[in-house]
Amino acid sequence: MPSWRSPHYSIGGALVVAWLAAILFVDWGTFNLDAALIFAGVGCIFPVAFSILAVRSNERLGPAVAGAVGNVTPIFAVLDAVLFLGERLGLLQLAGLAMVVGGVALLALRAGAGGRHWSVWVLGLPLAAALVRGAIQPAIKTGLALWPEPLAAAAIGYALSSVVIVSLVGRRALREGPAIRSGVLWFLAVGFANGSATFLLYAALGLGSITVVAPLVALFPLMGVVMSWIFLRGEQLHAIGLIVILVILVSVAGVILLVLGGT
Repeated sequence: MPSWRSPHYSIGGALVVAWLAAILFVDWGTFNLDAALIFAGVGCIFPVAFSILAVRSNERLGPAVAGAVGNVTPIFAVLDAVLFLGERLGLLQLAGLAMVVGGVALLALRAGAGGRHWSVWVLGLPLAAALVRGAIQPAIKTGLALWPEPLAAAAIGYALSSVVIVSLVGRRALREGPAIRSGVLWFLAVGFANGSATFLLYAALGLGSITVVAPLVALFPLMGVVMSWIFLRGEQLHAIGLIVILVILVSVAGVILLVLGGT
């Protein structure tokens, strides 16, 4: 399936599951319009923009490399705090930022022996996805403070994301006809996984601070390596070599320092 079609199914599948669960489990009697508007605004860019960028990143870089670069999400939260809230970076946080940024730079420079088969600019795809994912977290936390219903936040967000993705690719999808059934099933499964992850992220933001939640979520590259080995039968790991595993470990260590420095 071409990458432009995949978010149509992953977001649409997550939308159905999210709303079925929301109808059953959300206390709609406590509905807060301001919070709903915040969730809707977030939905215009997340998960739709994140899904598009993530699919393209995986397509061009592979899941392990894309996951390693996407590990910089906590940096954007830290930079927002410094630039807009007047907070200062401690030594541990500076060290953590340096390790995460250094890991990304190492990925960009590993082409010396022909180790990569993609242009350096492609790293901008997972970096942009990380920016989107990091930027929405303060907004979601603000909305959950007004209406503590993370499932409703996910359902409303997916509704708006569905509108955006249909407006972008709906006409083209109709013109080109039905997609391959196996591809649709795979991306419906992706949508269920992403929808579950979005709900759990929102639930965590409602219960804990961004400085703790965002770095913990950034540990996902380790799962990317494991899943690559399982589903791609080791082909992806063979292609990326030990250097990317080292990058992931360095990046995760940097995230841990960010957590310690922010507590």
